[in-house]
Amino acid sequence: MDAYLRFTNVETIKAHFEHSEECLRMRYRRWTNGSFRWVSMELLKASDYTPENQTLMLYIQDIHDTYIREFEEQKEMEYLCRIDTLTGLKNLYSYRSMCDMVTNESSPRPIGVLFADLNGLKVVNDTLGHDKGNELICGFSAMLAEQFNRYEPFRISGDEFLVVSIDDEEDVFLENATAFKKLLNEEGFPRAAVGFVWRSGNDIASVTAEAETRMYEDKQRFYEAHPEYKHSVVEQTYHDEMSSLVSILTDSYEVLLIADLDRDSYHIVKQNETSISVGEPVSGVYSRRNDHFCNDAVSEDFRELRRKVGSISNLKKQLRRENHVICDYRLKNGQWRESAFWKTASDSLGFPTKIIYYSQNIDQSMTERLRARRKAEKDMDLMARLNEAYRSISVIDVRTERAHLYRNLTLPDSMTWLLDDAPYEENLEHFAREFLAKEDADKFLEKACLLTVRKELNHKREYGVYCLIRPERQAEAGIKYEKFSFSFSGKDNQTIVLATRDITEMIEWGQGIVL
Repeated sequence: MDAYLRFTNVETIKAHFEHSEECLRMRYRRWTNGSFRWVSMELLKASDYTPENQTLMLYIQDIHDTYIREFEEQKEMEYLCRIDTLTGLKNLYSYRSMCDMVTNESSPRPIGVLFADLNGLKVVNDTLGHDKGNELICGFSAMLAEQFNRYEPFRISGDEFLVVSIDDEEDVFLENATAFKKLLNEEGFPRAAVGFVWRSGNDIASVTAEAETRMYEDKQRFYEAHPEYKHSVVEQTYHDEMSSLVSILTDSYEVLLIADLDRDSYHIVKQNETSISVGEPVSGVYSRRNDHFCNDAVSEDFRELRRKVGSISNLKKQLRRENHVICDYRLKNGQWRESAFWKTASDSLGFPTKIIYYSQNIDQSMTERLRARRKAEKDMDLMARLNEAYRSISVIDVRTERAHLYRNLTLPDSMTWLLDDAPYEENLEHFAREFLAKEDADKFLEKACLLTVRKELNHKREYGVYCLIRPERQAEAGIKYEKFSFSFSGKDNQTIVLATRDITEMIEWGQGIVL
C-alpha cells in the first residue's frame, strides 16, 4: 500500500518527468473477484506533453498468469543452479557460495568438513553399467543426508561428497563424523573413503583441502586391503638428466608449485621444512593463495608489489611477452625473498595457461643473488632443452596418485590431457585402450601401474616400459614406439617423475629390443 501511494503521488510524478523521458513502472497486487492478482501500471508522457501541458498516459494490465509462471521458472532455475539433480544434495556452486560467504565474515567460526569418495564406483560402472553406478551414488547420498541432516551435505563431483558443519563444537562434529565412518564399515566393505577435519577460522576451502588429504590416506588403505579394485600399474624410470634436474628444483627452493592460470588453481610439488608456507593446503585456489601469502607474510612496503606481480592478470600480460617474471621483496620478519614465475604452457593466442612458481630466500650479497638467479635460469633452460628430447615430463604425487604435467610440446591433445592434474591410473588405462593393441594394453597396464612402479624403484634407480602404438593411431600420435620412464624425485619417495620419449628410430635401427 505504501509503495502504491508513493508511486501515485502527484509531486513525485512531476519531479520524475521534469528530468527524465523514461516511463514509470510498478507491479502490485490488486483485489479482483475475490482474490489478489498481479497488475502492471505504467505512466509515460503523452505525445503533446510540454512543461505547460503535463499530460500523461496511464496503462494498467493484468499480468498475473505470466508473472506467476515467470516467477516459478525463476525459482526452478535458482534451484537447479544450487542442487545436484541426480541426488538432491547441494552442488559445487552452493559449496563455493558458502565458502565466499564465510570468508567475508569478520569473526572466525568453528568449521568442520567431512570429505567422502565412493569406493568401487568405477568397477560398478564398467561391469554393471552407469545406471547401477547411479544407484550406488543415490544410495550413498541418501545415507549421507540422513546421517547429517542438520549439516550441509554436497555432491561436488561424480563420486566425491562433502559435509560442512558451521558453529558446531569440535567434539560434537568429530563424534558425528567418527560414527558415520564406523557405519560405512559395518558390512565389512567400506562404502567410501573418508577424511574429516575441524578448525576455527573463515577459510572453508583450506579445511576441505586438509580433509581431502586425509581421505586419500584412507583410500590408500582401502586399495591395500582390496587390490582387486585397483588396476596394477607398471613403474618406469627415465634419464639421469631429468632426475638430477627435478632434484635440483625440489631441493634448492623453499616452495615449488605448478599453477593453472585458466582454472585459478595450484598444486605444491615441494616445500621445504624451513618454508613459511609449510602447513598450507597442497592444492587450492591460486589467487586466494597469492592474496593470503601477501597479507600474512610480506612486509607492508612490498605487499602491493608482490601481490600485483603474482596476480593472474599481470602474469597473463607479462608472460605473453616473456618466459618468466622475477620479483624480489622483503618479508615481515626482515628476510629478503625471490619469487619466480615461469611459463610452461600457452594458448593459441600466446597467453600463458600454466606456470611453475618457486620462491627462495636471498639474504646474500648482490653478486650471490645474481648467481642464484642465473642458476635458476639455467635450471629452467635445462627443462626446456629436455623437452626437446622428451615428449612429456610430469610428476606423480604418490599420496594423491595424481599426475601433474610440467611441459608437453609434441603430444596431440587427445594424449596431453592424460597427465594434466588427473588420476594417474585411470588416464593411463585410457591411453592404453586408445592407442595400443588389445593384446598389448593389458601387459602395458600391468607394467605401468603405480604399485609396480614403486616396487621396482625401491631397488633400482630408474625403470622403463616400452609400447608400440596401434598402426591406425601412429599418424595422430606422431610416433610408432614410445618409452615411459620413471624415477623417484626427492628423498621421501613420495614423488615420481615420468618422462615419455619417441624411440622409434632406436627400435627400428636396433631391432633387438623386446617390447
